[in-house]
Amino acid sequence: MQNLQNNYVRYGIAAFVFIITVFLVFSISSKRTAGDFDVYYASSQCYLAKAPVYTAHNGINEFKYSPLFALVFSPLTMLNKTAALYVWSVLNILSLYLIFHLFYKLKQMSFSGPRDLLLIICLFALTGRFIFNDIKLGQVNILLCYLMVLTMYLEINKRYFWAAVTLALSLMVKFFPLLFLVYFILRRRFELAAFTVLMAVFFLLLPSVYSGFDLNLKYLHDWLVLLKSSPSHLLCSVKNNSLISFYAWFFIARHDIYRVIDYNMITKPLTPEIYYFWGTSCFVFFSAFFYDTFFVKNKEIKTVFLEYSCLFVCGLLFNPLAYLNALVFLIVPYFFILRYLFYAQMDRARFVIISLLTFFGFIFNIVDQRLFFNDIERFYVLVQAKPLMWTMILLYLSLWMAKFSLNPKKP
Repeated sequence: MQNLQNNYVRYGIAAFVFIITVFLVFSISSKRTAGDFDVYYASSQCYLAKAPVYTAHNGINEFKYSPLFALVFSPLTMLNKTAALYVWSVLNILSLYLIFHLFYKLKQMSFSGPRDLLLIICLFALTGRFIFNDIKLGQVNILLCYLMVLTMYLEINKRYFWAAVTLALSLMVKFFPLLFLVYFILRRRFELAAFTVLMAVFFLLLPSVYSGFDLNLKYLHDWLVLLKSSPSHLLCSVKNNSLISFYAWFFIARHDIYRVIDYNMITKPLTPEIYYFWGTSCFVFFSAFFYDTFFVKNKEIKTVFLEYSCLFVCGLLFNPLAYLNALVFLIVPYFFILRYLFYAQMDRARFVIISLLTFFGFIFNIVDQRLFFNDIERFYVLVQAKPLMWTMILLYLSLWMAKFSLNPKKP
């Protein structure tokens, strides 16, 4: 009887995954990829031709990734753009399912119990919007998320060198995973941290094999200059859900003469108070969750999973640019908070509070969509309040409650 139930669950999961995959494949379209996949494609062509790659375009349609990313992506430019887009999208979809394969190898999923099926359905309800948006744009975030989960898997299994390789490779895409390096230092994984720095240097220099050392140094210089030259209106954007964007709105954008949708007209630089509040907020969020990490050497694996989950949330909140597609990283923290709710033993009060925090985070996610508003001005008023940022903060609070409920007697 139990085997029959397990088979039904597996069939249910397979059917659900098949339906999601079909919708993801049908969401692929070259009409929506101008600022993302198209930039990767055109910039990699320029890289192969040894032409300028890091050209400023007022903060949009710019290639903001390392030379290694351009080199690795360049084989796709040998296909026509449509074929390359489908290959790239399929790689990202496979990366999404490989994340769940790693959860399985970490013994966090069995794909056989009814609660696992319910967990997957709830997880896609909470994060499906971000996944579909990432695929539509042809973004790299799902692949990057897989690399970060792979880093977590390798570190937990004490394969520190390979964890360092995957973390360093992640840093060639975006600086988002730098919090992992801070976390490893706090946990006294000094060998892993040292290997990461060495491998990052190696990956930065590796493209010299193709471009030559001098041109590679020029690309690295141009890359850093471009990153530092991001215009302030990107941080005032209503589409940006980071903490610094919230403070940019609070101290600059809401006092300006332009409507919230006309954020690209704002030319005022960020003020020192914005950086102060942003830095203070980052310190408070990080220290409140990880203050015990340096002092407690051996932690239960459940606690470690929750700490990794918080790194994904903090990475989004702390990052200057956190647009809708980047929120695909919430797959990981939502997976572990749902697993905590479905499997952990806890008192009813804590279960109710964490469930409510998760539910309200879902509501904030849902209402942050134009289709629910007949009056677009009311929608603009809503998005100024950064509902998706509050979704992440509610998730952070859920993780905090879960972590300190596992070991309430420890500091």
